[in-house]
Amino acid sequence: MDKTTPLQRVLGLDIGRINTRAMLFGIYQEKYRLLGSQSASTSLGNEQSLAHDVTRAIDLLQEQTGVMISRSGASQVLAHDPLGRGADRLALVASVGDSIPTVLLGLAPAGSLKAGRALVDSLPLKLKGVFDIGNLLDEPGVIRDILLSRPEILILTGGEDAGAETSIMRWIEALRTVCLQFPEPVKPLILYAGNPLIQSAVKRSLEPLAKLLVAPNIQPEHGTYDLVPAAVYLDREIIKKWGNANPGLADLTDHSANHTGTVTFAQDRMMRYLSRAKQTADNDGRKEGLLAVNLGGAHTRISAGMRGLAGTVELPVWQGLPGHDAVSACQAIHKWSVEPVSFQEAEVYYQQQALFPGLIPDTQKELALSLAYARHRLQRGLARLSRNYDWFAYDQDAGLSGHYEPIIASGAILTRAPTPGHVMAVLLDGIQPRGITTIVLDRYQVLPLLGKVAEAESLLPVHLLESDAFVNLGTVVTAVSDLPSDRLVLTVDVQLDSGQSYTVEIGQGYLRRLDIPVGVSAVLNLQPHHRTDVGFGGAGIGGRLKVIGGQLGVVIDARGRPLRLPTDSTTRTATIQRWLWALGV
Repeated sequence: MDKTTPLQRVLGLDIGRINTRAMLFGIYQEKYRLLGSQSASTSLGNEQSLAHDVTRAIDLLQEQTGVMISRSGASQVLAHDPLGRGADRLALVASVGDSIPTVLLGLAPAGSLKAGRALVDSLPLKLKGVFDIGNLLDEPGVIRDILLSRPEILILTGGEDAGAETSIMRWIEALRTVCLQFPEPVKPLILYAGNPLIQSAVKRSLEPLAKLLVAPNIQPEHGTYDLVPAAVYLDREIIKKWGNANPGLADLTDHSANHTGTVTFAQDRMMRYLSRAKQTADNDGRKEGLLAVNLGGAHTRISAGMRGLAGTVELPVWQGLPGHDAVSACQAIHKWSVEPVSFQEAEVYYQQQALFPGLIPDTQKELALSLAYARHRLQRGLARLSRNYDWFAYDQDAGLSGHYEPIIASGAILTRAPTPGHVMAVLLDGIQPRGITTIVLDRYQVLPLLGKVAEAESLLPVHLLESDAFVNLGTVVTAVSDLPSDRLVLTVDVQLDSGQSYTVEIGQGYLRRLDIPVGVSAVLNLQPHHRTDVGFGGAGIGGRLKVIGGQLGVVIDARGRPLRLPTDSTTRTATIQRWLWALGV
């Protein structure tokens, strides 16, 4: 097909551990739109091929759209023809496989290993061991530990460009010993992403012993990351390994003309694009970024972008018991539940996530536990992102530093929530944003897939991001003040396009909705107290803000930063319930 000719239709597949989604993108009124979206349960472990699940999802999609896309699943996708049948291209993202056991080798914990951890966290990789150059003082012990961890991938990094050659060569010699002791069927893949001056030596030493990939240095200068080339290599290898383990995925990859990748890397790619576009659009020098959070049944995925930079983390929902992480998760579930629950009930719920990751709450208590845990998942993911990237500042108590606009939310925990107010409550409590932002719900979980669709048609994501596939939940204005409870912190004059106007006064400690209908334009005149910061450049600085009404209108969050919950359990649940009422729940 002529690359200058726009694609008429693109079929997108998102194959997850719990659900397989099929989406059809096409041109409607001269713009690309999501024409339909359907899903089917992923039948892993039921002696069925992934092709069965894909076929079922596509059949449902064909019934919904009335478009004949395939005769027999994605393996026989019809080329778009004069009769209006078929799709021009297939794009696919997957999260269907297990995280790949990985060992990370480098020089200094605060240098190359920090960059390496960021790389590992940005992909479906399970870190089984981290070793710095100091560990080589006990080289036999390091070799023994690597062998016992049974990695499928070994990542070696270290040395800025033109630095630390001797130290890296010591690791290479150790890796030769490791490779010689692994049997051929389980010999790990080695990715080298360190000092480029010794790439030739790395190839001579390791290529005869194992499959070797050589990528550009992930930390060419101290504190500067270049993770994308290495991530591209690893993303391809992960898809290959999943294809070997899951019947049908390899065939689907072939039919997608290699427009295939993991959900996590595709989401990171899309956020990187959006971050660069936002950098071009922002001309006033403000430190403003954007954020995407995905709370799926099996994983938490969080991506942030700022000034052309981007970073992503993927964390499993189930962290395991016992351990500090598990205890903190149960404490958070107990703390944030709007229904009275005991700590023991929180523990039972947490353990159930390992057995039934796709469980849909069917009682008020189960819903309360699920959304309480969602808040903790957000906090844990944001804290990991902050650990990996110096430009992303987040504190688990005080929330975000800097302004992030918009915040894009997706994942079954949020898209299946009973009301927009439940979604908004989870995001405000878990993220604690500052300044002014817009909360957008990606209700079909299309954002990661757009990262792959863009490879086939770059204009399609631009149009989709402006479509009703993304739902505006509302603009959020955070008023941060050190004033006592109930004191007036902000006055808002609201002027609707219809000419109607009204004034609202907000007291310290309150959450308040401004009733601005969906799609209606309004101008807000924000007048903060001289000790209140609403995001216009400091305490006491106000201004005019034009907004478009979302499903919740405009939300004013004057509860303070950090959020403080009462220690008494009865008062605490009453406080959370009051906040939910304010959001229309």
